[in-house]
Amino acid sequence: MLIKEKVNQAKNLLKEFNVDCWITFVRESQINGDPTLAFLVTADVTWHSAFIITKDEKAIAIVGRYDKQTVEDTGAYDEVISFVEGIKDPFLKLMKEINPRQIALNFSEGSEIADGITHGMFLTMKDFLKDIGIDDRIISAQKIVSALRERKTTTEIQNIKAAIKHTEEIFTLVSRFIKPGKTEKEIAAFMTDEVKKRNLEFAWEPTVCPAVFTGPETAEAHYSPTDKKVERGHVLNMDFGVKVNGYCSD
Repeated sequence: MLIKEKVNQAKNLLKEFNVDCWITFVRESQINGDPTLAFLVTADVTWHSAFIITKDEKAIAIVGRYDKQTVEDTGAYDEVISFVEGIKDPFLKLMKEINPRQIALNFSEGSEIADGITHGMFLTMKDFLKDIGIDDRIISAQKIVSALRERKTTTEIQNIKAAIKHTEEIFTLVSRFIKPGKTEKEIAAFMTDEVKKRNLEFAWEPTVCPAVFTGPETAEAHYSPTDKKVERGHVLNMDFGVKVNGYCSD
């Protein structure tokens, strides 16, 4: 459901921004993935893969043969093209048919979320497009990727609300546990146990989620809990969140 929502949203964004074609180009995504890929497919891909969305509301994926079924199962793509001997020929055949005026790729100097294409993959894409004389049409997809992340769909909002609900409940429980003499580590362990009971994920690295710091002269957020004890008159701070289906509270 989420993938279909985001792919459909991307189609509308291309019309809004008047961009003919947006391509997310990846390989071995488990090792070196594009952060945008989570909106386009439910699993990692292995061989060179191109997820192509156009302003005329077409969504086409070109993937290795062993990834084809996974992409088709999303129900988000009008066509899924598979290959064995290399992506170049089917990709260029499609690009000739589309003949886009602009080709948006996921690179950006100012936004880490829109900078998912590796330098090597960028060079590969540029060489592909040069073969058919359209490499000068490459532009940054930053505004597309940013809007895709900023504008939440119904499913995304449901996930965020669920994460917030769990977080607030855990804060309520730990507030009853905290008392003078408890250490930062004990408070964090209580919260960690509650996260595990609910089969949730932490919003970020468990070593600093939650971050618990009490009283003066603390390392503050982004530091692991210590053996320092809560004392009367202390201000106790916690930085904590959980993740539901990939969506976090903080």
